[in-house]
Amino acid sequence: MLLDYPADHIPEWHDHSFTHAAFVLDGIFVNESQFDQTELYFGPGNFVCGPKGQIMRHGASPEQDCHCYFLTDQPFSLHYLDQETVSKARH
Repeated sequence: MLLDYPADHIPEWHDHSFTHAAFVLDGIFVNESQFDQTELYFGPGNFVCGPKGQIMRHGASPEQDCHCYFLTDQPFSLHYLDQETVSKARH
């Protein structure tokens, strides 16, 4: 699917029940996961992979919209997480 993230839009922490990857078409894709512990920035042409069950959040940098192809190995699902769950997973 094609994802359109407006500038400075980064959804809340969540996980997916599938392995996935985002291929950045334009803009800057911002990704943060329970393993990275920091925001990472990816420009056009980058592939950003996420394993099933990893707690993460991702979206667009403040400066511009970001568009990417989102590839999955199963049907799409998204589970938003409460702050206690996120805190436990990140420590």
